[in-house]
Amino acid sequence: MTFPPREVRRWQPPPPPRRPARRQIRWWERPGIWWGRHAWIPLWIAVFLTPAALLSLRVIDDRGVALLVPTLLMVMILFLLLVLIVFVRTTASRSMFRALAGGGSAVLATILLALPMIHVIGQRQCPEWMGPDRGVETSLQVLEAWRRGEAPPRELWVTPSGVDEWKPRAERSTLLDYKLLDSGCWERMAPVASKKTWHEFRVTVQKGDGDPFSKMLTVHTSATRDGWRISEIDGPDPS
Repeated sequence: MTFPPREVRRWQPPPPPRRPARRQIRWWERPGIWWGRHAWIPLWIAVFLTPAALLSLRVIDDRGVALLVPTLLMVMILFLLLVLIVFVRTTASRSMFRALAGGGSAVLATILLALPMIHVIGQRQCPEWMGPDRGVETSLQVLEAWRRGEAPPRELWVTPSGVDEWKPRAERSTLLDYKLLDSGCWERMAPVASKKTWHEFRVTVQKGDGDPFSKMLTVHTSATRDGWRISEIDGPDPS
C-alpha cells in the first residue's frame, strides 16, 4: 500500500533537553564567589598587612582599650588561618602542588614580616591590665631566701637548671640588703609580651670578710600555669 507524498510522516529529531533555569546571584553572594575564584588575592593582602595590624595593636596597647588587644590579636590570627584554608581548598582542586607551594610561601612570608615586629628593642612599663604583681612577689621571695642564707625555693623557677645555676653564684657572697628600683616589660613594635617581665634591684652584697659593695641585679620572670616563675637572674658577679 502506498500513501500520497503529502501524507508521509517525516522523522523529526527529539526536542533538546531543557536547561535548568539559571539561578540569579544575589548581591551578597558575589564577594564569596569572587573570593573562591581569586583566593590568592585576599591571602597575600592579609600577609602584607600583618605588620600594619601588629603595629596598630601596639598603639591600642597604650590606650584605655588595651584589654581588647588579646581578643583582636586572636581575631587576626583566625582571619589569617581562614584565608589560608580557603586558598588551599580552592586551589587544591586544580593543582595540589600549587596549593601547597602557595600556602607554604604565604606562611613563610608572614613569619618573615612578623619577626621584626616581635623583636625586643628595649624596656618599657607594663600595661595596667597586667595587674600589680607581674612577678615582683616571686623575685622578692628568692632575694629574701638569699638574704637569710637559705636555699632558693626550687618551685619558684621555670626549670630546675635555673636554680642549679643560681645557687653557686648566691653562695659566693652574702646579701645584706636589696631594693626594687624598677619593673616592667619588653618593648617591641608588636603588642607588649605579657608573659615575660623584668625586675631591677640594687643589692648590697659582701664577699667573705671584704667590704660590702652595691651592684645591679635583674630578675627575669615568666608567666606559667602556676603563676609567675623566675627564668633567669643577671648579676651580681663579685669582682
